[in-house]
Amino acid sequence: MTHRIFVSLLAFAVAACGASASSSPTSAPDGDGASGTSGTSGTSGAASGSSGASGASGTSGASGGSSGTSGTSGTSGTSGTSGTSGTSGTSGTSGSGPMTCPGPGAYKKNGGACGSERWDIKTGTDPGAASVSLVPKSTTIASLVAIPSAGGGAGRSAPVEDSMWELKDVTLAMIKLETDSDYHMVVSDGAHTMIVEVPYPPCAPSGPWACFISRARSEVDAQLNVTSSPQYPALTVTVRGAGFFDFLHGQNGVAPNGVELHAVLEVCFGKGCTPS
Repeated sequence: MTHRIFVSLLAFAVAACGASASSSPTSAPDGDGASGTSGTSGTSGAASGSSGASGASGTSGASGGSSGTSGTSGTSGTSGTSGTSGTSGTSGTSGSGPMTCPGPGAYKKNGGACGSERWDIKTGTDPGAASVSLVPKSTTIASLVAIPSAGGGAGRSAPVEDSMWELKDVTLAMIKLETDSDYHMVVSDGAHTMIVEVPYPPCAPSGPWACFISRARSEVDAQLNVTSSPQYPALTVTVRGAGFFDFLHGQNGVAPNGVELHAVLEVCFGKGCTPS
């Protein structure tokens, strides 16, 4: 009897314990590792361990498997810096050899009195003329007029007055016969002007440039009837001559620094022409 009572009591206790366990169900996470978007309970990670393994793409499931970290992208190589451009020179050789004079030209006899101011340097009858290279340097009006003014002395001022210069395809804007018998020519690049002058050959009868001067004068005479009245031919010319700094005294077309080509030794007419 006592044994039956004990068994009955034991069965009652077991039944009561089972009823208490089934009354509190565990909470599974809302999202699994695959889309973990709003999971809240952290205690059930172990219970749902199988879904935690797929947490590679989970974004915020608290109890799902941790999401896999994405690899960092490689840094892109830096682009090479571009090379700096070389600075442009103010002048260069014209590409030809030394100027040569095959013989005097047939110029027009239209001169009279000669000049006096630094006249030997203007006409190449000074001692320094023989040392001036006859290889012309190609330049521009803009480059020459930008050079600081120099000269005015008894000798030639380097580097302008001891060099031959070439102005290629400039415009002959004005020409006239001066009282010192020079052909006073104003050349332009459209923005700047300067003077280039051809002496009257009898005013430069000797010296290393005498033959050149007579030929340059004849080239101008073949194109134009130059008088003391200004003409405005607007012709394209190429001129070669020695650099010279004149004094400023209101000359027509003078450069701000007084630079000129004086004397002009070669001239030709027409775009792309080559003096000879």
